[in-house]
Amino acid sequence: MIFDKGQDIQRKLKVKPIADSYNSYLVEEKEKRDWSGNVYLGWVAAILAIAFFA
Repeated sequence: MIFDKGQDIQRKLKVKPIADSYNSYLVEEKEKRDWSGNVYLGWVAAILAIAFFA
């Protein structure tokens, strides 16, 4: 796969030691939510509601 744009996304990782284990860690990745799909879905639902009640 060829990408035209470089990806400069910094990942936010949270490393926690696992209780009662030796040299074991839990890695959690925090991500930003992509709300664009929900915004479009909201607009479509609003338009359908207006068309239904009009």
